[in-house]
Amino acid sequence: MKRYNSFTLIFILQTIFLIISIAASQSLPKDTSGLIEQICSTAPYDYEHCIWVLSQIFRSPSSPHDIWGFNALFVNDMEAKAKEALAKINVLQRAGIGPKIGLDSCYKNYNTILLADIPKVREALKKKDTKIYKDPINDAFNKVKKCETDYPKHLSTNNKRMYESIGYVDHTFNLIITG
Repeated sequence: MKRYNSFTLIFILQTIFLIISIAASQSLPKDTSGLIEQICSTAPYDYEHCIWVLSQIFRSPSSPHDIWGFNALFVNDMEAKAKEALAKINVLQRAGIGPKIGLDSCYKNYNTILLADIPKVREALKKKDTKIYKDPINDAFNKVKKCETDYPKHLSTNNKRMYESIGYVDHTFNLIITG
């Protein structure tokens, strides 16, 4: 019965996010909806999630109107996903679930993403320098991959979300590079 309730909750949450993303994508101002469409239609991951991420913060009057600003939103999403993973790791550590060495490795990797890799990507955005973003993005990707190897299953959902966020940042930088 517990398993059935979890699946029901997941289904309901996914449905809510889909409804929100559809409503949000239809309420975007016309001057940037083309740019959002360009970014999300060629993104390496879920189209609806891409639209949702951009449209959530876009509601603010100070929201970005260029691809550099949109990339900053994806970096914010990447930071949020790293914090979510660290929070889950803390819960798992307190509960003593799984191999301690693997969990400690994941903690170290996500903490490094948060404290080292994301600031370097933000520096690339601030300087509008497409050359310095690649190393921290690749480093973050490899750290998430190592976490999935060192501590499989319990963090798979967090790792998948982080892969997507990293992919959006990388994709948007590549759109900047290719013009």
